Amino acid sequence: MKKLLLLMFAITSCTSDLVEFENIQETPESLFIQEPSGLKLESYIVNNKVRINTKLSFEGEYRIKILDFTNTVVNQEIIKGNKGDNILNIYVSSLPVSSYTVELYTKNNIFVGRQNFSMH
Repeated sequence: MKKLLLLMFAITSCTSDLVEFENIQETPESLFIQEPSGLKLESYIVNNKVRINTKLSFEGEYRIKILDFTNTVVNQEIIKGNKGDNILNIYVSSLPVSSYTVELYTKNNIFVGRQNFSMH
């Protein structure tokens, strides 16, 4: 029964929209990335949402994955990113209190960046 509930949670978590773009004029200092591409979280301690910067080398489709502490994917979404800084909100209030990893990959599954956060 417990495995069935975990499977149902994983399925529903992977289909919900947790990622939302945020329109900004300038990248905040807390999200600045010096490299040509990468991923940066505004905070590593999170309550309801966390802002992230996905700095991209080229425009296109990217995959954002959220993994739990056992490296199980609990959510993943495809985003259309622009070249340069892309500020996103990730809503995590539906996730259990725990530690997580956010990973960013290109459409061709090339690794771009990884950051960790903990639910508070």
